[in-house]
Amino acid sequence: MGKFGSKQDLSRLALQAAEGVFSHAVDMTLWMTIYFAEVSLPQSVSGQLWRAHREADRFLNQVNYDVIKNAIITAKKQGLLKTAQRGAPPEITEEGKRRLANVIPQYDDKRTWDGRMHLVTYDIPERNKHLRELLRKKLMRIGCGKLQDSVWMTPYNPIDTLRTFIAERNLGGTIIISDLGRDASIGEENLQGLVVRIYKLEELNKRYDAWIKETQALKSIDQLALFGYLSILRDDPQLPFDLLPKQWKGDEGYRKVQNILQKLSF
Repeated sequence: MGKFGSKQDLSRLALQAAEGVFSHAVDMTLWMTIYFAEVSLPQSVSGQLWRAHREADRFLNQVNYDVIKNAIITAKKQGLLKTAQRGAPPEITEEGKRRLANVIPQYDDKRTWDGRMHLVTYDIPERNKHLRELLRKKLMRIGCGKLQDSVWMTPYNPIDTLRTFIAERNLGGTIIISDLGRDASIGEENLQGLVVRIYKLEELNKRYDAWIKETQALKSIDQLALFGYLSILRDDPQLPFDLLPKQWKGDEGYRKVQNILQKLSF
């Protein structure tokens, strides 16, 4: 399936919520298969039952049924969904669960930290510009914050994570990982202020706060609201709790969806 982007697929609101979590309709369909099965919702994502119950779901009410139908067919061909018996709703396979686990952001309630900060610097030649971009994306995925164009910081030791990346792309000698020790600071900026700035935590906290206020009027957290939360969590570096600013709203947001996410098995 292609990426979302057409007004024929989803309404503007549902599209924005889904795009914050999913890149492809197949992934959204895998999610819906588990969501219906595990959260005591209608046990179908296709056919008459799906049509009958979509009015009760703010998100489903905006979804083009043909998008789901085609995504189900594609997912079955890829071995991500299966049909247990004729007339029954599709079931997600183990391969489908593994794919979904890589798509849905997970809340880390432990965040073990040794109190040390690490710096990643690199000098990749212009002729290898594509490798430089791959490295930047890798650094963002593992929770690094950008200090300057070629200087990134993280509270989690990235050596083991980056070792394979460096070896596979023959980048030895172009990337340096330094241990800044405990209570690191740069210039006159203390660690707390530095972390808030480079990770844009104030902006992220405002998004959590806005989501919490928007969901207060809901009787329960539905799919549309859940997608809104997950789209914020995807951008959350999930820093050690000791580094988070006071009045951090991320934990409060998670508590509102915790029971739902714990029911989902993938």
